[in-house]
Amino acid sequence: MLHKNVMLSLAAWVCCAHASGPVYKLIYYPPTLSTGEIITMSEIQPGLFYALSVQGAPTIFSVTSSGTFKTVYTFSGADNNHDQTLVQGTNGRLYGDGGSSNGAYYYSISTSGNGLRQYPFPTQPDQWGSLNETIAAPPGAFYDLAGAYISNTNVYGFAQIQETGTINILHQFTATEGYPSHYAAITLGPDGKVYGIATEQPGGPSPNFIFSFTPSGVYSRLATLPTAANQAANWMPLIGASDGNLYGAIPGGGTNNTGEIYQVTLSGQLQTVASFPATGMTKPGSLMQAADGNIYGSTDNDAAGNSRIFRYDLATKQLTKVYELSASQGVCDCWLMEGMDGKLYGVAFTGGPYPGAGAIFSLDIGLPKPLPQVSGLYPSAGAVGQKVILWGDYLLDAKAVTFNGAPAATVRSTSKQSVQVTVPAGATTGPVTVTTANGSFTTTQNFTVQ
Repeated sequence: MLHKNVMLSLAAWVCCAHASGPVYKLIYYPPTLSTGEIITMSEIQPGLFYALSVQGAPTIFSVTSSGTFKTVYTFSGADNNHDQTLVQGTNGRLYGDGGSSNGAYYYSISTSGNGLRQYPFPTQPDQWGSLNETIAAPPGAFYDLAGAYISNTNVYGFAQIQETGTINILHQFTATEGYPSHYAAITLGPDGKVYGIATEQPGGPSPNFIFSFTPSGVYSRLATLPTAANQAANWMPLIGASDGNLYGAIPGGGTNNTGEIYQVTLSGQLQTVASFPATGMTKPGSLMQAADGNIYGSTDNDAAGNSRIFRYDLATKQLTKVYELSASQGVCDCWLMEGMDGKLYGVAFTGGPYPGAGAIFSLDIGLPKPLPQVSGLYPSAGAVGQKVILWGDYLLDAKAVTFNGAPAATVRSTSKQSVQVTVPAGATTGPVTVTTANGSFTTTQNFTVQ
């Protein structure tokens, strides 16, 4: 149940500029500084979000789109080092990283807060630990950047974590392969590779560049970032967009030196696609893509404490302001995502109502409810009875899955990105269709029945 002062405040924090304009709603804010610093959030069921706060005792909690709060799990004082990760696996469990005096580890826990499992890092010979946000990837693994102190030297590696808890350092960076950013989360690209940002020298300033790894750990460089990134932006993560390219933001650079959005093709061609204005909407942060195909993000707060949510239209190449937040609504850079209801949901790390320890909010800008998307079938061939993972996006609460028209008897949405099904009797080789409450999607890729 929500703290009383939070409940009384929520009704007052629903506002819109015009009847047909964006509608902001405050969903939750930490009632004390010791319960603040919300650093990540995921939608687990339509309208139900799980988040992690790390100020004080790290706590996993849930909150609904209407503002109902519930503590799911609070870590003990000995396990007080939890970073930026709370992600759902294809088995439905929540995964994250942590650490204690006994060393670093990954963990998993059920959505009910039961069955905590810890997966310690291997020692080689010193303890490895997570550098930043762990990402999920098909068909049941996670990837991360890890660091260790070996022979009096900081070393970095590309780690794979299986849902069973097995951890493998697939690649260790050499001195000529750069130093991965401690702050820029890696991202899964449209081609299935993992992309990240590194610098030539530890701590810079030096040229920053984009690197990639194949799922098996093969390293390569993709492109050198614009000069402005050398000073200020090695912590801004990339996103993989539906047009097959990567996009990122830099808080400096651009025509007015107030920020830019850049595009990188998977062959390494880089160009600036948008510059931010001289005043007001400046210093962009992390980006996300909504189901309408456009890119959204937020800018840093100005002298008056106001932040902006912006849209970059991939079709028209236009950059526009969507909404302006006051400090009491949340101070950005904000982490944004699109919910199953089509609304944008944001986590402001600071600001919000007193005591200003952050806020979770929704912003209804009129986007339609997103249709399901499937980008891969794992495996893509098998006999009747074969378990298959559908991987994509907006897959929560899947109602039905058919294999070339034959309905699967059991359909289980295990995360926003995954659905588990079994190939049914009567299935023949052909496309797979998944249906949620928002609509249906049929793959262009065939599933081969053997």
